[in-house]
Amino acid sequence: MNHQLFETWNLDRTQLSPEQQTELARHLETCPECRHTAAAWECVQAEIKTAPRVNAPAGFSARFQHSLAERRRLAHYRQTRKMLGILGISLLVIFLLLAASTLARTSPAAWIGSIIRIIVDAPFNLLELRFIAAFWLAKIPPLAWIGASSVIAAWMLVFTLTGAWTYKRFHHQGELLR
Repeated sequence: MNHQLFETWNLDRTQLSPEQQTELARHLETCPECRHTAAAWECVQAEIKTAPRVNAPAGFSARFQHSLAERRRLAHYRQTRKMLGILGISLLVIFLLLAASTLARTSPAAWIGSIIRIIVDAPFNLLELRFIAAFWLAKIPPLAWIGASSVIAAWMLVFTLTGAWTYKRFHHQGELLR
C-alpha cells in the first residue's frame, strides 16, 4: 500500500477536508506504520510547544544583515567562476578533440604546409576582403546609410538610457541597504 499520501496528511492536518480526515482516521486504525508516524509527530509537536524559547544573541540580526551582502557577493563570484571554469574546460576539450581528429587524418607535412600557406596568403586575402567590402559598400545608396545610422543611433540611445536608469535604480537600492 502507498503510504505517502497518508504520511503527508499526518504531518499537516490543517489543510484536510472532513472526508480526508475521515479517510486518514480509518487508515490509522488499520496501519501500524502510519499510526506510529502520527504518534511520533504528535510527540514532536508537543516538544516544540513546550521547549523554552531561546533568544538570539544581542546584535545577531545586525551582524547577519551586515554580512549578507558580502556572502551573496562571494556566492555570486564562486558561481560565476565555476561556470566560466566549466565553459573553459568544455572549450578546451572540444578544441583538443578537433585537433586530435585533424592530426589523425593528416600528415605533419600537410600541417606545416597549411600553416605556411595561411601565413603567406594572409596579406592577399585581407586585401581581397577589403576590395570586396569596398565594392559592396559602394553599391549601398546614401539614403540607406542615413537610415541605418539613424537606427543604430536610436538603439544606442535606448541602451544608454536603459543602462543609466538601471544603474541609478540599483545604486539607489544600494544606498537604502547601507
